[in-house]
Amino acid sequence: MKNLADVLTEFKQKHPLPGDTTVADIIQKIGQDQDLRDFWQAHQDEMKADAFEVKMMDLFEYIQQKEAKVQGLPSLYPGYQAQLAIQKGYPQVVYQPSEQMQKKLNQKAKLKTYQVPKAIAQADLAQIAEESAQDGDRTPALTATIQVLKELVAGEDHYVPGLYLAGDFGVGKTYLMGALANALAANQIGVLMLHFPSFINNLKATFNKPDQSLEDLMVQAKTVPVLILDDIGADTLTAWSRDDILGVILEYRMQNELTTCFTSNFDLASLEQYLAQTRDGQEPVKAARLMQRIKYLARPVTMAGRNRRLES
Repeated sequence: MKNLADVLTEFKQKHPLPGDTTVADIIQKIGQDQDLRDFWQAHQDEMKADAFEVKMMDLFEYIQQKEAKVQGLPSLYPGYQAQLAIQKGYPQVVYQPSEQMQKKLNQKAKLKTYQVPKAIAQADLAQIAEESAQDGDRTPALTATIQVLKELVAGEDHYVPGLYLAGDFGVGKTYLMGALANALAANQIGVLMLHFPSFINNLKATFNKPDQSLEDLMVQAKTVPVLILDDIGADTLTAWSRDDILGVILEYRMQNELTTCFTSNFDLASLEQYLAQTRDGQEPVKAARLMQRIKYLARPVTMAGRNRRLES
């Protein structure tokens, strides 16, 4: 196959065009683009004879996307950059994620959520810190959260306990843990944030029709590097959900020293009372055993403040 300059000359001889036509302008731009010339030179032995005629507009698309980037305009596919590739003897424009988009994709791959509010996707520790400078009620919880983040990001070979974040409705417990989840994922640390009552309810609904996705979620909850169980204590407790679901998850995580966080409207004492009462009556021994696991896995922190849900 000829080099690009020869191909362009041959094309113009084969398809004579007035000098002021759009196609003539396109051909001129293609011929002047150094990246295109270099690409063609590197792959000319792979090009089919009709490669330019068939793919002229693809080559022009590549030039347009380069120009848009220089001018600060959005690309054809926001977050992705045009690149040239050779496929089956023809030049192709392929779109690869930009550095910023790749970071977002990597973060998304590390963060899994289940039945948590959509707003969690935008939760940001820096923003919460800025708000806390004016409203100090959340400062202790924020400080403890940042400390957990620092220890996990440091990656030192020691166990990092999570947080048991207790507080009234609407003070921002879930949002703060969502911000932690986003920060962990941005640092390539795997995290699952799971609304526990919804998980239990959906598991119950699959008793007679097994759901592989929920079974997989159970495995993830046991094994993910960082687990955040949201709204512990908000479901209608049964011995099954306490012993066969929550107990099994926490036992595995305790034995394998995996960081685990909780949010709840109950403090630890109230949670123990809640765990002791099932339809089968009072079972304080089983509740105490489960509390030992929770206390090993997480440090209790109280989150105070006003009910922000009432302000929205």
